[in-house]
Amino acid sequence: MSTERPALSNVAILLGGGVREALMAQSVLRACEGATVFASADAVGSVLGLPSVGRASVFDDSPGELLRVFRRLRAGPVGTVVVPYPARYIHLAMAYFSAVPRRLVAAGAHDWVATERVPARKGLHPAEANWRLAAVASQRPVLAPGEPPSLRPPEAVRTQAIARWPAFIGSGHHPLILIPGGGGWSSHRREPSWPAERFAVVANQSMAERIVILSGAGDQHAVRETRASIAKPTLTLKLADMTVDEVAVLSELSLGVVGHDGDALHVAAAAGARVLATARKPDIPPMGDRVVTLWADDFERFPARRVLEALSRQARIDTYA
Repeated sequence: MSTERPALSNVAILLGGGVREALMAQSVLRACEGATVFASADAVGSVLGLPSVGRASVFDDSPGELLRVFRRLRAGPVGTVVVPYPARYIHLAMAYFSAVPRRLVAAGAHDWVATERVPARKGLHPAEANWRLAAVASQRPVLAPGEPPSLRPPEAVRTQAIARWPAFIGSGHHPLILIPGGGGWSSHRREPSWPAERFAVVANQSMAERIVILSGAGDQHAVRETRASIAKPTLTLKLADMTVDEVAVLSELSLGVVGHDGDALHVAAAAGARVLATARKPDIPPMGDRVVTLWADDFERFPARRVLEALSRQARIDTYA
C-alpha cells in the first residue's frame, strides 16, 4: 500500500485551536485532498496522521505568525480557503481580507465571510457542522451523517505504551482514567469544573483497581486535590510528556475515561474508549459511539453517584453488546 502524500491542491485549511478542534474538523481535513493545513503546534500531530493532508504548516495567534499566514494566503496559489467550526474571528477575518476567491466557513454569526452558504441549523455539534462544510468543500452532497472523529495509533505506539506503564495497562489491567481539570495540552479550562473530591469518590467507589489521572495545562491544583483523596494505586501523567497517540492508546485500554470537555477527553472518544463527559453549557462534549454526556446545571450540586451509575450501566451495555 502506498504511503505517498497526495499531490498538493490549491486549497488551504485554516485550523484554529488545538487537538480538540483538529479532531472535530477531521471530516474537512479528509475531504480536501492535498490541502495545505495551517494548524497549531498542539494540533499538527493529529493532522499529520491523515493521509489526505498535503502539507502542514505550524502557526500560532501571535501577530507575527498571523501576518505570515495572511501573506501566504494572499500571495500564494490558493483558490479556496476553508475555516472549520468552531472558528476564531481573527481567522475568519484573515480569510476574508486575503481575497481568496472561494471562502468556506460553517454557518453562524460571521458567515458573511463566506462566498458560499453552508447550510446548517442551530445547535449542531461542531463535528456535524463540519460534515456539511466538508460536503461543500468537496462538492459532494450530504447523503448521510458523517463518521465521528477517530484515532488509530500505530501498533508500535501501543507496544511502547504498555512497556512504559506496565503496572497500569496491559496484562489484564484496565485503569479508570480521570481528567479533573481541562485536559488540554496548552489551553486551560476557563469554565467551572466538577469538584475534585467528586472525581476521587468515583475513583474509590468504581470497580477499577488502578487509577490514572491526566494533568493538562493549568490543571495542577485540581489534579493534586483529586490525587490526595484516592485510596487506590494511582498514576499521574502530564499531557506535556505524552503524544496524542499515547493518550489514545491509554484511553482505549482503560475501563473508562471521566472528565471535562478538552483535548484529552476528545482524544479518548476518538480512540473508541468508554467516555463519561461531565458537562455544562457552553461545553462541547466529544462525539463517539461510546460517549455518554452527563449535563449539569450546577457542578456543585452534581453528585458522584450519577457518574458511577452511568459507568456501571455502560460497562453492562458493552459486556452484552
